[in-house]
Amino acid sequence: MAYKSETLKHLIRLLKVLPKRRRKSLLLLLPVAFVAGISDFLVVALVTRLLNVVVGVSNNPSIPYAQLGIDAPGNPQSKIFLLLCLYIISVWLSAFIKLILKGSQSRLKAKIWRDLSEIAHEKILDQKYEYFLGTNNTDISATVLMNISRVADVVVLPLLQVISGFFVVTFISLGVLIISKPIALVLIFSLLIGYTSISILITPFLKRAAIERIKLEIKTNTVMSESLRTIIDLQMTNSEKYFHNKYKDFGRSAIPYIWKAEALPEAPRALIEPLGITLIFAAAFVPLIFTDKSADIVKMIPFLATIAFASLKLTPPLQDTFRGITSLRSSLPDLIVTLKLIGLKDKRYKLNDVNVPSPIGISPREFIKLKNLYYQYPNTKDFVIKNINLTIKVGSRVAFVGKTGSGKTTTVNQLIGLLRPTKGEIEIDGITVNDKEVPAWQACCAYVPQTITLLNSNVLENVAYGLKEDQIDFERVWESLEIAKLADLISGYEKGLYTGIGENGIKLSGGQRQRVVLARAFYRKAKLLVLDEATSALDNKTESEIMKSVEVLGRGCTTIVIAHRLSTVMNADKIYEFENGKIKDSGSFEELVKSSESFYETVKAGKELINDKKIKI
Repeated sequence: MAYKSETLKHLIRLLKVLPKRRRKSLLLLLPVAFVAGISDFLVVALVTRLLNVVVGVSNNPSIPYAQLGIDAPGNPQSKIFLLLCLYIISVWLSAFIKLILKGSQSRLKAKIWRDLSEIAHEKILDQKYEYFLGTNNTDISATVLMNISRVADVVVLPLLQVISGFFVVTFISLGVLIISKPIALVLIFSLLIGYTSISILITPFLKRAAIERIKLEIKTNTVMSESLRTIIDLQMTNSEKYFHNKYKDFGRSAIPYIWKAEALPEAPRALIEPLGITLIFAAAFVPLIFTDKSADIVKMIPFLATIAFASLKLTPPLQDTFRGITSLRSSLPDLIVTLKLIGLKDKRYKLNDVNVPSPIGISPREFIKLKNLYYQYPNTKDFVIKNINLTIKVGSRVAFVGKTGSGKTTTVNQLIGLLRPTKGEIEIDGITVNDKEVPAWQACCAYVPQTITLLNSNVLENVAYGLKEDQIDFERVWESLEIAKLADLISGYEKGLYTGIGENGIKLSGGQRQRVVLARAFYRKAKLLVLDEATSALDNKTESEIMKSVEVLGRGCTTIVIAHRLSTVMNADKIYEFENGKIKDSGSFEELVKSSESFYETVKAGKELINDKKIKI
């Protein structure tokens, strides 16, 4: 009982998050379902009348408007003809109403699926950056695309079928009780009890199957995604068999749950049909056999035919109703996962939110500062950066150096507001940046990360990222490509800016992909430009040209470079050396060579660079 209550509770939550217009559409289905129930009631009633006339049994109770001649004595042929006509008309009417109902259900299910997908997508994109650090993006995609689609099939559609099935079952049952004998009540309740008992028995397995299916779908989707994303390594290491076997093993382990989950909901109908026939004939003939009233057998024909016909009409909606109830009860795992997505609360502020300032209002004029800053990743105990204090003058060129894992990228993520300090502050011109000001500050920044990610689109949409074509400044696009040393290449293409680059830029070389991302950053004309190993795939000549182009941008743009190449950091105004989450030392290139032994050793390995700088070691 608690399980049912839990399902109902989550179902109510699901309905509450739907748009008001969708809940209204749900209510508008009720009149259609009501009319469908009435139409089936008329069909059953007319079958009874017709059979009674054929057998010669009086129709009781008399139908309204008997003066039309249907219940009048004499001329049974005309009565049969009229009843047949009414029956045929009612059958066609019932069929059309059910077709309308079915189409309305499918249409509403599709709209609810889109509603849930759009809500989930919006909620996910609204999350703070930390949410994505602890979550596998492949799992998120699989959940949105597969789980919500499944909720539409195993929750929304069954709910609609239960609602419509309720009216049809109710009206047919009432019709049988009114038109036929009281024994029909026993038969109907027997069918209901049979359906309920079988459904209760199979629900625990269906629940388990739903949980296992979710796990296995995520696993198979992950294997598929990883094998395609690492296709170069896969082919170079001949690992096709390894990934194929993983995919095959996960998929095959899901088969028992998939086919049983689809077959078992059909069990009630398969078992109840013979049970219903047995009960019908037992109720009709057993009393006659024991009382030896064989003459009454003919009089039982209309009753038996009505019950059989009513059962035939009753079985599909009854099956839909109980299959819907079973599906709703067994779909709780899918429902919980979907509700978890569409119920995400940790929303970040955006530029168009109330009280969020404009980028112009927060743009730095003198300096950017990190003050006594500590950061601890969610669900971890240790601080990854500790007591970071640094001041960056507007227009300066700053470099972060240090071993992998020393805290450089995490510090940059603090500077551009992707991560918020666990302790400490980020200040712009002496004013602390609060959560509401972060979107405005991020609009002043451009970030080129280590991992390159491009849209499966053309050059234009990758440079002018997130803008509609009528919002794009084409002149600025070409300027950005020029700075990134990519303009000549793109202008040589037949389609120019509209040249497709494939999934994640697969049609471009590593250096070209990196330059597209650089052009994207230059297009923003940011006040703070962060290059996190952004030129690592470029040759020395191209890197040098790009860094010179960055200088051309003017001192109005502050640049932070994270790099291991000495040639990238040598001309920085100030270099910060990181170690174990702290700033170990800082100064100009020459100063750091003299004051830091570890930096000195790094530079010593590239002695020709030191000779160019005329530094004695």
